[in-house]
Amino acid sequence: MAKRVVTSIYCDGCKKKGLGEVAATMELKIAGDEYDLCDEHGNKFRALLAEALGETENAALSA
Repeated sequence: MAKRVVTSIYCDGCKKKGLGEVAATMELKIAGDEYDLCDEHGNKFRALLAEALGETENAALSA
């Protein structure tokens, strides 16, 4: 019988804050760096990047 291996990925931001093992739901990649984030941290970084770079559509047009 085959075995199933389940891997849990936890939010890097929550781990750094000492909040324990909060499930990561998204991944942020910037150049060679990768971060696993929960919804709260993912949405926070998305808003910060949108503010810094503009909305996705506008940023893509300016490239």
